[in-house]
Amino acid sequence: MMFKPDFICPYCFEKHKHSSAQFRCINTRCKDFDDIEMTRYENGNLSVPRKGKKTFGASSRALPRQAACPECGKTTYKIVCPSCHNTLPESTLNGKDMIISIVGSRDAGKSHFVGVIINELIERIAPKLFGGAMAAFDDTMQRYQRNFARNLYVDMKKLELTRSSQVDVNNGAYRPLIFTLNVNHKSMFNRNTIDSYTFVFFDTAGEDLNDEDTMNTVNKYICKSAGIIFLLDPLQIPAVANQLDAWTVSRASSVDWRRAARPDDIIARVSNLIRYDRNIRSNEKIKIPVAAVFSKYDVIEPIVPRGCAISDPSPHCAKKTFDSTDAYNVSSEIQGLLKTWGADSFMTQLDINYTAYSYFAVSALGMHNNPKDDSTIDRPRPHRIEDPLLWIMKENGVLKG
Repeated sequence: MMFKPDFICPYCFEKHKHSSAQFRCINTRCKDFDDIEMTRYENGNLSVPRKGKKTFGASSRALPRQAACPECGKTTYKIVCPSCHNTLPESTLNGKDMIISIVGSRDAGKSHFVGVIINELIERIAPKLFGGAMAAFDDTMQRYQRNFARNLYVDMKKLELTRSSQVDVNNGAYRPLIFTLNVNHKSMFNRNTIDSYTFVFFDTAGEDLNDEDTMNTVNKYICKSAGIIFLLDPLQIPAVANQLDAWTVSRASSVDWRRAARPDDIIARVSNLIRYDRNIRSNEKIKIPVAAVFSKYDVIEPIVPRGCAISDPSPHCAKKTFDSTDAYNVSSEIQGLLKTWGADSFMTQLDINYTAYSYFAVSALGMHNNPKDDSTIDRPRPHRIEDPLLWIMKENGVLKG
């Protein structure tokens, strides 16, 4: 199997030559050692390090598929990152990385977006659009079920706001949700092969985007992104909130627009973070594609002009390709709405910082599914939730338009 010359760890985001990856012994009878790298990754106390099985490098220059533990002699297949000692998906070593950063102000709908898009990828998008399969890596599915799916699809309740990494290190900004998409592919010699993509999702607390020092500590993944999905809560735009009744606004958004972080301010900080990390000058644009997304579209639909493409269902899965014409129409309509609502500053920040960007509108929970007074919801029936992700995949050459 051919490996990439280097890889980015989906946990700590350090870049390594593939030959520097390490193995971890899987023999339960082999003795435990102090695992300083894992302890440091988990922000633990180095004076009381975590215990773990032996980690060691390969003796050959090229990374083999397996190696023998120098302590017990047993064969292991588990490959780990040399910096943080987390187990690496095979697709990280030989596939394409798709680190998706989902950012936005507090209560912009990031948790609902993450919780629903993953379910849609597994149940609908992967098999119908790609003829492939989406599989969770390591303990991702257990954490996804516990933190997202159980509330949304079993208890039928809206999700609580994500806690800041400064308060709770065990949130999405600390440990990512990692999935592998495997797709059948016919090579130029008509041989059937499997293309693998590593998808890395985070649910970042809005407060962690309010300060560049905090972002540099807990949101390093943004700089390694294949794409950024920037969620804008339209109810935090004064011109929008003033057109809707207070009861509707209060049920859909717990953060008053007067106290919310400005979207243009957040995108400016995100851009600065990427520039510092990638050493990009201020007169150069950033080449990471950015999808600017109206969340909670179900709430604002009554004040959107009739006949807009935004209100139509997403066409991409049905057509089994990315419909660029539809995406262009939707993007143009939303830019028009933003200008009408006085959000020119955000649009300007996007335009001066990024080479590729597009506008979208989604509803993670679905039309007419605003949470009730007791926080209960109907089963999510998402509206256009796949559009921004599919556009990012198209920009990365994964999907044809």
